[in-house]
Amino acid sequence: MNEYNHYYRLDAAGFVTHAFSNAFEPSQASDHFFETGGRHFNPVITNELGQYILKLVGDEIVERSQQELDEEWAARPAAPKSLPDEIAEIKQLVADLASLQLEV
Repeated sequence: MNEYNHYYRLDAAGFVTHAFSNAFEPSQASDHFFETGGRHFNPVITNELGQYILKLVGDEIVERSQQELDEEWAARPAAPKSLPDEIAEIKQLVADLASLQLEV
């Protein structure tokens, strides 16, 4: 059985954004070697909300705490309004303006 190197790729904040085996792609100098193993290396690196759940602490890859994930989620920017919501809001503003003009 062939042995392959498993790597994690990190972003600037130290979060794991990619996990791979050198059976399928070459590593870069900045990649973090994790272990030697089988051809495939596909650990889960995001949760159901799309947040990265692993990070580098010292020389070790660890799971982020639920509190850390919750704080990150709470600090995210508000989602943009959908087009139907924007249209409804504009229609309401036009109706309000027309009502004000009738009062004058």
